[in-house]
Amino acid sequence: MYDKIFVSVIIPAYNEEKRLPVFLQSFIPYFQNSKKTYELIIVDDGSTDGTYDTALSFRDKFEHFDVIKIPKNSGKGHAVKTGLFKAAGNVCVFLDADGSVAPDEIDKNIHFLTDGGFDIFAGSRVMRDDKTCVKARWHRVIAGMIFNFFVQSFLFKNIKDTQCGFKMFRKEVIKPLFSECHLKGFGFDIEVLYLAFKMGYKVKEGPVSWHHVDGSKVSLVKDPVIMFFNILQIRKRHTNNNR
Repeated sequence: MYDKIFVSVIIPAYNEEKRLPVFLQSFIPYFQNSKKTYELIIVDDGSTDGTYDTALSFRDKFEHFDVIKIPKNSGKGHAVKTGLFKAAGNVCVFLDADGSVAPDEIDKNIHFLTDGGFDIFAGSRVMRDDKTCVKARWHRVIAGMIFNFFVQSFLFKNIKDTQCGFKMFRKEVIKPLFSECHLKGFGFDIEVLYLAFKMGYKVKEGPVSWHHVDGSKVSLVKDPVIMFFNILQIRKRHTNNNR
């Protein structure tokens, strides 16, 4: 049906030797049953375990597959940006390596970009409908609510869940948008969305099914503090940068 890569899937991975194989295995039947042409790009963000070799072991399972090795851990934002700049698809999506969001969310929501006139789709664990299921730990739900309060207070009110690890972009917006992004850690999602609104891109937030997977790299003590300062950095860096 498609004579070129239609969807690029980027998975940033840092020390994901244990969780990554299960997630990659779920893509095999998904890609095989799809009429679209996919590529899968794993970005190893300076892992110190066997993540790189584990990812490479799947190269014969996919027609279009690449593993990018970043020598030194630089942060999820940097890994996602690296993968997106390498991607060839008309639509590019990144998903967290833990597999908390399943591949079938791509087909469920891609129509917003291909037919709905939107440039970006942001998955949400806060928005719900009768087709989605969210299984999250209560303390992470509360932490997310508090963090989103600060995002809405200092930056924008358009998005209810900025940190969900599932976002899709039309190819045309990636270079102009991510070229302006500077945050390399977990706070990059906020900067991307803030700039997207500022640059006039159309963003759709929609519910996705999500389930907790043990082994999170997010620290509920350290990372919220860093991300609060990220909010202040974004506000200072970009509010005076008129377009």
